[in-house]
Amino acid sequence: MTKDYLQQSFFFFRSNFSALLSIQLPFLIILMIIQMSTISGVDESSNMQAQLILLTGMDMLFVPIYLAATIFYMQAVIDGGSITTTQSWFMAFRCWGRLFLTFVLSALVTALGLMLLIAPGIYIAVRLALANAICVIEGKGPIDSMKESWEGTDGLFWTMFKGLALIFGGLFILEVILSPMVDPSSMISMLISVTLDFLNVLGTIYAYRVYRAWRDKEPVEDEPSVL
Repeated sequence: MTKDYLQQSFFFFRSNFSALLSIQLPFLIILMIIQMSTISGVDESSNMQAQLILLTGMDMLFVPIYLAATIFYMQAVIDGGSITTTQSWFMAFRCWGRLFLTFVLSALVTALGLMLLIAPGIYIAVRLALANAICVIEGKGPIDSMKESWEGTDGLFWTMFKGLALIFGGLFILEVILSPMVDPSSMISMLISVTLDFLNVLGTIYAYRVYRAWRDKEPVEDEPSVL
C-alpha cells in the first residue's frame, strides 16, 4: 500500500502544483526574508542563540497557517470541490490556535523521544503523524488529536513510516548534496532552502492520504516489508 499511496501523493502534487505553491510560497518567502535579515545582522558580538530562537519562533507561528491551509485545500479537492488560496488561508487562521498547540506538543513529545534515543523519537513522530489532519479537519483539540492519531496509527505504523521515511529521507539527502555547493548566506542558498521547504508538502500530502485511508476504513497491508 505504501507504493500506491506514494504514487497517489506524487500525482496529487503534480496535478495541484500551482495551487499548493500559491498557498505556501508567500509564507516561505516571508520566512526566507526574516532568515536573510537575521543572518546578515549576525556578527561576532551577536547572540546567536537569540537569533536561532527568533527563527524557530517565526517558524512555529507561520507553519500552522500554511499547513492548515494545505490540508483544507486537499480535503476540498478530494471531496470533489474546490477552494481558493484566500479561502484556505482564512479557514487556516480560524483554527490556528488549536493547530499551533497540536504542532508544538507533538514536536515536544517527539523531541523528548529523540533525546532518549533516536528510535523512540521516530516512533512517536510516526504515531502522531495524523494529529494535524485530525485537528484541522475534525476540529479537535491538541490532546484529543494526538490521542486519536496514536490509536489510528496502531495498524498503520509501517505504512506511514515507510512513506514518510522515503520522502523526508530523500529531501535530506538532496539538502546534504546541495548545501556544500553554495554560500550559506547567498540568494541561491535561500532559494534552495525555500524549494526544499516547499517540497515538504509531499509529506503532508502522504500523511493526509493515510488519514483518509484510516477514516474511510480502507483495507491496508501494514507490514515492515520492502516496497
